[in-house]
Amino acid sequence: MTISPKLGPRSAAFGAVAGALIGCAIGIATGALTATVPGLLAGGAIGLICGCGAGAIVGAVAARTARDTGGVSVGAYTGMGVGALLGGVAGVLATGPAQQSALLQQTTVLDALTTGAFEAMILGSFLFAVLGTAVGSLVGGRNLRRQGGVR
Repeated sequence: MTISPKLGPRSAAFGAVAGALIGCAIGIATGALTATVPGLLAGGAIGLICGCGAGAIVGAVAARTARDTGGVSVGAYTGMGVGALLGGVAGVLATGPAQQSALLQQTTVLDALTTGAFEAMILGSFLFAVLGTAVGSLVGGRNLRRQGGVR
């Protein structure tokens, strides 16, 4: 079975845009937990940047696994796995800078980022898995070729 050579780059680009939008929404919701405007804006900006990168990776991997016949489910499960993996790495890397933020230490839910690397890894894995599931399902559904039909 052959797939279009344009499917990977198109899916990565679409995943980057979808990831940026979904990541920004997740970041704003997470930043809202601080109950401050700077926390809200910082959460949105971090979500936008992380979502763009993670969305591009999830889009490319989902295009590779789901191809044009896998559909939404294969894309969603691929995005969930890849997102959790990326989020674990991002969470561990964010532990150091997060420990210096007094605003995060005062917020009960986001205090997990400042407690230790394991807690940050779990929170990052969860948030990125949500992002990856959404982006993967969008990419898988977009790439699905209808049987018997022409694209």
